[in-house]
Amino acid sequence: MERSLRCRLVEFPTLSDPWRPRSDRWLARKPSRYAGLPDRPLFIGACPRSGTTLLRSLLDNHPDLAIPPETDFVLPLWRTRVRFGDLNVPMNRRRVGRWIFHEEGHGGRRIRAKGTRGHHLTRRQAIDRLVASPPTLGSLLAECFAIYAESHGKTRWGDKRPAYAGYIRPLFGLFPDAQFINVVRDPRGAVSSLKGLGWHRERAALAASTATWEMSVRRVDAFSRRLRPDQLLDVRYEDLVRDPPAVLARICAFADLAGGEAVEHMVTAERGGVFRPGWHDRLSEPIDTAPIAAWESRLAPHEIALVEQATAPYLGRFGYRPLPGLDAEPDPRDFVRLARHRKRRERNWRRQDTDELKRRLLYRRPIAAVRR
Repeated sequence: MERSLRCRLVEFPTLSDPWRPRSDRWLARKPSRYAGLPDRPLFIGACPRSGTTLLRSLLDNHPDLAIPPETDFVLPLWRTRVRFGDLNVPMNRRRVGRWIFHEEGHGGRRIRAKGTRGHHLTRRQAIDRLVASPPTLGSLLAECFAIYAESHGKTRWGDKRPAYAGYIRPLFGLFPDAQFINVVRDPRGAVSSLKGLGWHRERAALAASTATWEMSVRRVDAFSRRLRPDQLLDVRYEDLVRDPPAVLARICAFADLAGGEAVEHMVTAERGGVFRPGWHDRLSEPIDTAPIAAWESRLAPHEIALVEQATAPYLGRFGYRPLPGLDAEPDPRDFVRLARHRKRRERNWRRQDTDELKRRLLYRRPIAAVRR
């Protein structure tokens, strides 16, 4: 593997190997008390446009692991748990089930969708499953993913959402035994892809996208101090598309999933899921390395200069190099916009922590999933 990567680096002078995002001291930490437990939840998070959908579709092909297409009920329920009251009351658990499976936009339909076993639960049956689960928010959420895994004949479940990188702390609060895959992409590649989504005004898109990448990395870093190597794994998008079997084998070892033939199947099997036109157009095609350097033609030289200078503290750590021969300076106005977006994200971070403190005062009940 190392030899093949060194050969391929000739094509990508902005990548370096090996790379080590965590310190030797962190890597030498003792395993968590959850190490060795079977069927731990597996989550994927990252800065948006970093390859999480590709990774999810590959891992979902594992014979033991089921990861549904992206849903949107874990974080909203965590934020609004106060409104559902004491989950020791069966009717309140039923209210949660109705919110997930009756209301549109949360992904309940994807959870109940007909799986490889050819059957699916009705809404009423799915809600009844939640009512019968242990009375914590994490347990109700775990039951949802268990429903999806069972319909596909699998024993292990996971979930993917880029936003999980920004909310890794509550994720481990809901699922203390979880394992988290932090996908990192070259900030220049992520920014060039984010700019094309139309999430921000054109003149602010570069700064906003750069701040999004920074914050995703910082949020994971901040919580990584509480985690152990069996709980957090950093995966680089560029490695995934250069050598999928090697990266998937590494993930399987981390997650205690079967490797060998299972890895080959993950790569060669048809990738399923819900792919958004314009966002995931390449996911049904063979994996290739073209996206690695696409940013070189999509970003103007002064835009590349801004991203490189803004993310300089992280580039070497994640194995990224400045573009050779770049003769450009950032537009000063972009630095002003970047400072504004950085402050906005800092405020949101502090507000999130403050809001959670308030929720804990109002909701004095456990939220962690109960293992069964």
